[in-house]
Amino acid sequence: MESHAQELISLRPYLFKIAYSMTGVVEEAEDIVQDVYAKWLEANRQGVESMKAYLARMVVNQSINRLNELKKERETYKGFWMPEPYITLNADPEVPAIDYGLLLLLERLNPVERAVFILRESFSEKYDAIADLTGQSEENCRQLLHRAREKTRSEATRAADHEKVRALTEAFLSALYRQDRSALEEILRHDIELYGDGGGKKAASLKPLFGIDKVLKFLLGVSKLEENNSYSYKQGFVNGHPAALMYSDASGEIDSALCIDYDEAGISRLHYIRNPDKLNLR
Repeated sequence: MESHAQELISLRPYLFKIAYSMTGVVEEAEDIVQDVYAKWLEANRQGVESMKAYLARMVVNQSINRLNELKKERETYKGFWMPEPYITLNADPEVPAIDYGLLLLLERLNPVERAVFILRESFSEKYDAIADLTGQSEENCRQLLHRAREKTRSEATRAADHEKVRALTEAFLSALYRQDRSALEEILRHDIELYGDGGGKKAASLKPLFGIDKVLKFLLGVSKLEENNSYSYKQGFVNGHPAALMYSDASGEIDSALCIDYDEAGISRLHYIRNPDKLNLR
């Protein structure tokens, strides 16, 4: 009995990461895992060969059902909806380590495509296991993964250099603070993408911006408007990856979290999360 309890506890990070990667909301993921645990304790488990597979199947199914509901709710969201970042001040091996840019790209997938993609790309599950967890055939899983990779431009899943991310983020914020357009043009790719989420509670771009002219016009315009406000920058982590946390000097609270994607040509995507409901330290 004790070994079963220990196994149940040890599986929580794995199950939580599946649910969080599926829903993009910390509380939703916690509720799904808690509900699955409750059902496990109440169920007749006779004949269950693998606790991990059994619980993972339940989490995947509940996440798919919940994501279908959430997608309808998000249609009325004020502005552009972005996933809730899992914010920590220090690196923690227990956090759901999924690149924030990839988590946003997963919004392009339908729930089943998303489940297949996560199980294969994040957990390296074999196709027979994915078929069992999702209720799809192995061949269908292969087709779903192919479509998901095309939709997400799967090169975004490459491992990022944490020191490179920090250096680029600091250089970008320094140039933005100085309103140095030339320096920003050196750091940002010409086809830079900017995504922002204020949730109707903080100023943010209401839709994604594409191209350096539009992005710089927005960033420099906001920077001028914010000249009377003072902010402090701290290094932090979002989903286990380096990020910039901007604190309001007036309130002492986190004003925004900034995550970047990059390649050899410079910063390719900027993700600004400003909705205060999503800026919780863990």
